[in-house]
Amino acid sequence: MSDAILQAGLQGVQGGLDQFGRAASQIASTASLTNNISTIDSLVAIKQAQQTVEASAKVISVADTLIGTLIDERA
Repeated sequence: MSDAILQAGLQGVQGGLDQFGRAASQIASTASLTNNISTIDSLVAIKQAQQTVEASAKVISVADTLIGTLIDERA
């Protein structure tokens, strides 16, 4: 169970980083254009990616605590 929680957290972090990369690339490619809507959408995607990574980091922290508790109880 703790492995599944940890894996979900890691997948969330990776997904957030991938989303950030795509949004950053889109901003870079439209920087010279006057397409403000595309830039705003990309900035929103970056904020969403940040929130995804932060939430996933909390999941990883919970999994770490759970694993630590299980190890302590077995010792």
